[in-house]
Parts: sequence; structure tokens; C-alpha cells
Amino acid sequence: MSLAGCSGDGGAAAATWTPPYCTIVAADTSDFSYLSCPACGRRTLPGHPEGAPCGACGGPAPARAYRLLLSVATHDRVFPVVLFDRAARALLGCSADELARLFAGEMCRLALREPTKDGAEHLRAVSVVPLRDGFRPVVDTLRTLYSRAGG
Repeated sequence: MSLAGCSGDGGAAAATWTPPYCTIVAADTSDFSYLSCPACGRRTLPGHPEGAPCGACGGPAPARAYRLLLSVATHDRVFPVVLFDRAARALLGCSADELARLFAGEMCRLALREPTKDGAEHLRAVSVVPLRDGFRPVVDTLRTLYSRAGG
């Protein structure tokens, strides 16, 4: 999408467009972040092992930063928008590292049962037992994140 014709300062800076309202209609969460070094400013470190020092400067372990692709709708169109770290943190209320931990899978033991209703296709979980010491339900993590964001 081009911002041609939108009001800007006319200088070398990129134009800014502020629609009267917009709605986020979709988000691609399959690849919402990248590793970035806080010391040397390297924006992306593809293939970098998590927790290892920066391969470029030897500094601290890179941290995740947001690169979240959204579909945004205004009153007359839908278009793709990329939210980088600062904007995504404001919208989501947590760091990309915190969201990645929230999305990370938990190892658990499941007791499963065949579907009992006619036409049902999916197995039914009748018992879930987390296998990690210190496991906390997702809602506990969300409460912690939202209490920090709101207070």
C-alpha cells in the first residue's frame, strides 16, 4: 500500500498515515519474532542458537523482538501491516520472549477417549497431567502479564 497523497511533513522522513479507526482482522503468529542483539544492534541473527552469545560481537545472548504481520481493515479497505517491537509491545502488553514462552508447548500426559457422539471426529481429552515441575496454567501467566501492563 502506498501512502501517496497522505499528509506528511514533505521532508525526507517517511509519510505517516493515521486512519480515523481500524480493526485488526488477522494476525500471522507462525513467525512473529526474530532474534536481535541488544549490544551491537544487529537486527536479525538467522539460525542463531537461543541463549548463545551474539555471533557478531560476542555480547549478551540476543533477545526476541517482534515482527508481527497483521491484516488491518479501515472503513474502505484491508491491507497488511507489520508491527515491529515497540508497536507490538504496546498492543500485546508483553515482550516477544514472554509471548514465545506462552506459545511454547508443555509436555503432559493425556488420557484420551474415542468420540461418543455420532459424527464427532476428534479424540476427547478426559485428563491432562503436566509433567514439568513448576507448571503454571496459561491463565496465571496471562494474569501476570496483564497486571504488569495495566499497573
